[in-house]
Amino acid sequence: MRINKKIRALIKQRGLTFTYVADKSDIQFKKFSRMMTSRQKIGTDEYERICSVLGVAPGYFFEEKFLGNKKGAS
Repeated sequence: MRINKKIRALIKQRGLTFTYVADKSDIQFKKFSRMMTSRQKIGTDEYERICSVLGVAPGYFFEEKFLGNKKGAS
């Protein structure tokens, strides 16, 4: 699953809106919307700010991927 889809799922799970997360992340809403729909890449700085607003460590969205790779290597 792509990072933006994981971010979108967490936003929905927490009952937040794109507008709220974009505002708190100091990202223009149009740009945030494009990032969440894969029309624009998420920069490192933006990613860190989004994670901060969502209250998760930057590695949070990669954990499942890395665990999956370890299982495949066995």
